[in-house]
Amino acid sequence: MEKKWNVLILCIEFKFDEALDAYSEAIYMNVPPTKKAVYYCNRAQVSIKTENYALALFDATDAIKCDPTNFKAYYRLGSANLALNKFDLAIQNFKIVCKMQPNNKDARSKYEETLKEHRLRQFQSCLGYNDTRVQINVEDIVVEDSYDGPRFEKSVNEINSEWVKQMMQY
Repeated sequence: MEKKWNVLILCIEFKFDEALDAYSEAIYMNVPPTKKAVYYCNRAQVSIKTENYALALFDATDAIKCDPTNFKAYYRLGSANLALNKFDLAIQNFKIVCKMQPNNKDARSKYEETLKEHRLRQFQSCLGYNDTRVQINVEDIVVEDSYDGPRFEKSVNEINSEWVKQMMQY
């Protein structure tokens, strides 16, 4: 029990690497499959927090293999698929959670939002819509010699509070 609280504290303190190690250690212990599913599910959540969605997919899938009734595993699988723009799979995952937990407002909301976004993207695809965004590299911008305000010479990393104050005064 004490170990469990230690892992929760690690997550609260954003010590995700240590939490991942603790859940990995717990997974390799000799515990019943339903308990192992909880560890996989929790490790999937830590992976989602650290934006390691591929690992989250594996862990959530393993959690479902250990315990097909673990609705949180399906929710985390849906969250990871959504983050990877796998809308079809995310919709299926959230739909399963909604069937398992009909009163789960958060899962219902995620399902509806994902379905709405998926339909929008399908519609845009039919219209030939291409969402290309302009990428601007600040360091490539040429500043004319006549400009006499604050400058940064090497990189954007030179911007600090003092530089911003100078810019505001200028």
